[in-house]
Amino acid sequence: MLPGFLSAQKLNKYWIELTDKNNSPFSVNRPAEFLSLQAIERRENARIPVEESDLPVNPQYVRAVEAGGARIHGTSRWLNAVSVIADSATATSLQKLPFIKKVQYLGPHLKIRNQLNRPAKKRGVVQDYPRPGGDENPWGYATLQNSLLGIPALHAAGFRGRGIRIAVMDGGFTGTDTLPFFDSLALNGRLVAGKDFVELDTSLFESAQHGTSVLSVMAACLPGYFTGTAPEATYFLLKTEDTGGEFPIEEANWVAGAEWADSAGVHIINASLGYTAFNDPALGHFYHELDGKTAIASKGASMAASKGIIVCNSAGNEGDGAWRHTGVPADARGIIAVGAVDNSGSRAVFSSVGPTADGRIKPDLTAPGDMVVVAGEKGIDLGLSSGTSLASPMLAGSIAALWSAFPEKTAAEITDAVFATADQALQPDNERGYGLPDMTQAWLQLGGFTGNGVPCSFDRTRGKLDVLLNFRPSGELKAELRNQTDQVISNYSVNCNREQLPTLTLGSLHLLPAGIYHLILSDSSEQIRCSFTAAP
Repeated sequence: MLPGFLSAQKLNKYWIELTDKNNSPFSVNRPAEFLSLQAIERRENARIPVEESDLPVNPQYVRAVEAGGARIHGTSRWLNAVSVIADSATATSLQKLPFIKKVQYLGPHLKIRNQLNRPAKKRGVVQDYPRPGGDENPWGYATLQNSLLGIPALHAAGFRGRGIRIAVMDGGFTGTDTLPFFDSLALNGRLVAGKDFVELDTSLFESAQHGTSVLSVMAACLPGYFTGTAPEATYFLLKTEDTGGEFPIEEANWVAGAEWADSAGVHIINASLGYTAFNDPALGHFYHELDGKTAIASKGASMAASKGIIVCNSAGNEGDGAWRHTGVPADARGIIAVGAVDNSGSRAVFSSVGPTADGRIKPDLTAPGDMVVVAGEKGIDLGLSSGTSLASPMLAGSIAALWSAFPEKTAAEITDAVFATADQALQPDNERGYGLPDMTQAWLQLGGFTGNGVPCSFDRTRGKLDVLLNFRPSGELKAELRNQTDQVISNYSVNCNREQLPTLTLGSLHLLPAGIYHLILSDSSEQIRCSFTAAP
């Protein structure tokens, strides 16, 4: 069939499952040909072997499908499948090929609406901005939502996601290329425009503000005004959601995005996406399909988790509707389906509930998702948003901050610690799952203080030294700052009588000369010494 003939027909998208990977030019013994060094290292660290499922789809099969008149939209090595654009007659004829196991209709082919490869806009860096949170509080308007997950103490210990790679799959990231919240990411090369799996280009800053809001609760970094849960992580932006309509092709895009993220060596995937009903009612999911192994996206999500990636996916917002249950791929095995709680820790009424069709508890964990502060549409405007779409990145960023403290740990070791600290760990249910986790407690469980004394973090820009105490002082705490020759520079007295693990912030240190310093902390019963370096 001539390629031009396709344009004269009604085009659809189809999912084509293949029978095998026989005679593949790729080999599990040469993974560098299809996986990045980071992806290989992640597998090796977790003792996860490179398997046949990691091999790309056989290129001979792909060429044969193209020769049969279809246009390739995407491929899936994990599920050994291709998604194609074709008319119905072509799709029918492809079923006759001996290596094709199944052809499934995914909906109509929607025309591209956005300008191809639009470059990022010029970023104007904000030199000054209001700090309603004050220098004493670097999280500003995000303080409450971050505190619910135990983030402040973890950040005070210096763990803010550095070295952790997060893929964010969404419907678009309008404004991310210009909003000041992401200046530090962009200027430090930690904001990567990956791929648009809908329109098959690299234009990501378009189509929807949703991805920008999602990203902001993790990555925003305007200290004292609005700071996310993992402001020092590296983010890969992927567009998998077609905002022009709701069809199963988006599940195929979800899998393609996850495979791209795996190949790039990410540690965490956040997908604030879910599927139950589609524009064509005949394509919708039934409850009995929520078994983690039926829907395309669910099978792909489970595969992602099996490759050593922590997958956080929104549970869904159907808790107060007729459907009520979590969607696809939140039903997947091995991932974290994230439900939403309000500022008191109670389940948000809209947060979808379990169990799955095969009786597993869902959601798995919860995070703040009701009236969450997010980046606005311009400048440093902020807004409030609700949904498990916010709960999922809140948790994903928090896990990134935790993982940055223990980069040698595997995904399983990190998630085990997170689940163990959740407030319903011993009595999980199908409304809040295992509950709301505490990243500071997870950090302590993993050995946060072992051999490290009292952790502290010096920030010259803020002129602050943040200290995380590994004891609960009784009454007044005295702090003495000394230079490397042990001369006393400053004395402080602070009342730190708190029930929770306390943090201490010492200020007015903007002009502290570069060098090594010692902080002597003492209360009525003990004295502790810690050291830090003040860079120029």
